[in-house]
Amino acid sequence: MSKKMKGLVAQFGTKGYGFITGDDGEKYFVHQKNTYNKSRLRPDTRVVFNVESSDKGLVAVNVKLEKQASESKPLTDSSIKAMFLLLLIMQSIVAYEVFFNSAV
Repeated sequence: MSKKMKGLVAQFGTKGYGFITGDDGEKYFVHQKNTYNKSRLRPDTRVVFNVESSDKGLVAVNVKLEKQASESKPLTDSSIKAMFLLLLIMQSIVAYEVFFNSAV
């Protein structure tokens, strides 16, 4: 059983585990190893997570910060090309300044 849920971090200790209160009112155990990109969870933070059942109860896995989950979009080819073009222009300006203006 793995379903997608949203919730609020109720508590998260320095030892790397805590609890999330789901929007459904249930409490879910969360461990630092189950967070996406090793995000450090803090109380009162909105998260998106998958739910799995274990021997000890409900566990939150693949936990992502809600803001990151909605904003994580890959770079497009055109944006990568624009960044490389900008880098090329900046390097050309620096090379011109170093080699041609320093001779004067």
